[in-house]
Amino acid sequence: MLKIDKINKYFGGLKAVNNASMEVKKGSITGLIGPNGAGKTTLFNIIAGNTDSNSGQVLLEGVNVSGLKAHELFNKGVLRTFQIAHEFSTLTVLENLMMVPGNQIGEKLLYTWINHSKVKKQEEQIRSKAIEVIDFLNLTHLTQELAGNLSGGQKKLLELGRTMMVDAKLVLLDEVGAGVNRTLLKEISEAIIRLNKEKNYTFFCN
Repeated sequence: MLKIDKINKYFGGLKAVNNASMEVKKGSITGLIGPNGAGKTTLFNIIAGNTDSNSGQVLLEGVNVSGLKAHELFNKGVLRTFQIAHEFSTLTVLENLMMVPGNQIGEKLLYTWINHSKVKKQEEQIRSKAIEVIDFLNLTHLTQELAGNLSGGQKKLLELGRTMMVDAKLVLLDEVGAGVNRTLLKEISEAIIRLNKEKNYTFFCN
């Protein structure tokens, strides 16, 4: 699914990633292990299109995707979560999920005027998908809760849910357990395992 080939990244005189090469098999849960400051998050940022490397290649299913930006990789099914959750704090859990799918026709002003029924139909489909995701993650009791009011672990579950809204091919999990209590960490772990087994998601974690 993913191949990292001789990636290097410098920040001034600091070499954050040094000639890194590895592979992530399709349908696997692969962990990247190393101490703080080893360059794990920098490598994730390169893979996810948030940072450019100085040299080397990132290949997705054999295709060179080096240099593609995050939104371009999103369209190819590559999504990531963050060590510090990036939720829309003033939107509900349901609304956060419904924001995810790209190219929604309701985003086009003309459609809202001349084809309102089509916009409404797509919105109902997206809402239905979001509710399925919420049920899968056992967040039903928080459906209408503002995302900013969630605990750290609940926000991590919500981030995982956002990857489910577009049936991601590859999900990059950046320190998914950081700051999460044991109970919620168990729920997150179980959700990851279920997505891997039931939906064949490929996970790359650090």
